Amino acid sequence: MMAKLTLEEEAEIIRASLEASDAGDHDEEMRLLKMLPMAPHLVMAAKEIYGAEYVRNSDWDLSEANEEFGDGWLDR
Repeated sequence: MMAKLTLEEEAEIIRASLEASDAGDHDEEMRLLKMLPMAPHLVMAAKEIYGAEYVRNSDWDLSEANEEFGDGWLDR
């Protein structure tokens, strides 16, 4: 599980990702956004649409989904 970010840390990551986007650096934008926890309902939707393996390989921060859905949720 990744360390919980403070609101200020999340805001800084969002600000930096917007700057990267404005500069046309979409790889950096995505790298930064993947540092933020993905909302559980969005992760579940991705699992249903693309499959568990896609979610596993996504490099998304799944900490909130893991907390909400419990151990092994990707395999259920």
